[in-house]
Amino acid sequence: MAKTIALLQQKGGSGKTTTSVNLAGGLRELGYKVLITDMDKDKPDAWSWAAKSDSMKSIAIQLDEKQAREEISKLKMQYDFIIIDTPPNFQTAALKAALLADLVVIPTAPSGMDLSGLLEAKELAQTADRPYRLLANRLIKNTMMGRSLLQVLADDGHAFETHIPQSVKFIEAEAQGLYIGEYEPNGNSHRAVKRLCEELLDFFTMPSLSVKEIKDRQNKTQPASRKITA
Repeated sequence: MAKTIALLQQKGGSGKTTTSVNLAGGLRELGYKVLITDMDKDKPDAWSWAAKSDSMKSIAIQLDEKQAREEISKLKMQYDFIIIDTPPNFQTAALKAALLADLVVIPTAPSGMDLSGLLEAKELAQTADRPYRLLANRLIKNTMMGRSLLQVLADDGHAFETHIPQSVKFIEAEAQGLYIGEYEPNGNSHRAVKRLCEELLDFFTMPSLSVKEIKDRQNKTQPASRKITA
C-alpha cells in the first residue's frame, strides 16, 4: 500500500505546491508510482500545474476533503506514494491530511512568517501524532535569514539534510507544467530534488529500484487526470 505524505504550512506561498509536484516527479523518475491529491478546493495549484503538460497531467487529481479518507484508502492500493497538497491557514483539509499521513513534510522558506508557520504546522503534526520532517525551501545560502533557518532546523532535529535552493528554474518549470527534472535535467535544483527523494526512501526504508525495474514501471500507464468532488 502507498505511503502517504502530507505537505503542511500555515503560510501561503511557502512552497507546498512546488515541493509536492517536484517530489512526485522525482519519485516517479526513480520508478515509483506516485499520485498528488490536491485538497485546496479554492486554489488547486498542484492540479493546475500538472494539467499544463502531457507528461504530468496523469500525476495529480483534485480531491474534496469530505471524501478524502475513503478515496485515499482506495488509491493506496494503486500507488507507491500519495502526496497530499493542502491549503494554507490550516483549513479542515489540512487537519484531515495530517491524520491520513504516514509523514508530514513542512517546507519553510527563510522568512519570519514562514518560521512562525513552521511552528504551527509542527504542532498540528504532533497533535495528529504523525512523524514530521522540516524542509529548508527557497534557501539562499550565506544570508542571515538562510543561516537562521538552518539553525532552527538543526535545533529541532527533525529536518531533511537536503536543502532546496531558491531558483527561478522552478518558476519556469511551473509555467510549462513540468517537473524540474524535465525542465532542467541534472541542474542544481534537479539534483537537490533527487537527494530529497532518496532521503524519503530512506525514511520509509524503501529500496532503490534497479534500472530494469524503473523502466518496467515507467512503461505502465497511470490513470488520466481527474477531479473527485462531493
